[in-house]
Amino acid sequence: MSAEPAVPMVRCHLDSVEDDPHAVRYVPASEFELWRFLMETRHRRAVTVDEVSVWVPDAVSDWYRDLDVLELAPVLRIRFEKPGPDGTPVPVERFFPAETYREARAAMLAHFDPRCRWTVTAAPGYFVPAACMRREPPTSLSA
Repeated sequence: MSAEPAVPMVRCHLDSVEDDPHAVRYVPASEFELWRFLMETRHRRAVTVDEVSVWVPDAVSDWYRDLDVLELAPVLRIRFEKPGPDGTPVPVERFFPAETYREARAAMLAHFDPRCRWTVTAAPGYFVPAACMRREPPTSLSA
């Protein structure tokens, strides 16, 4: 059984007070430019990038277990399927800060068909600050 890979992630915030936990967003790096374009053009919200690093699932490799948990930002990954063309299920994946998860999940699901709620799964994980990523992983001891 292989561990899930880390997801390259952008931590940013929308045009409100930086300390507002509801303004913080975690967006996969592969989707970030499109997401930012939509936020700034369609929703008229300014986006400020705070940091680029990775999200790792709670069940992570030994290297991540050695990190100080106080340095990590708890972030939940939610996955579900929405009905697509001709009812074909389309996978959706989003990331939310743990402290605002309940509210953010409810607000996000309000934008989707109610049937999506039947397939929602949540997985705990962490946004690993870039400073933690620059540390050397421990060397393995072999006999």
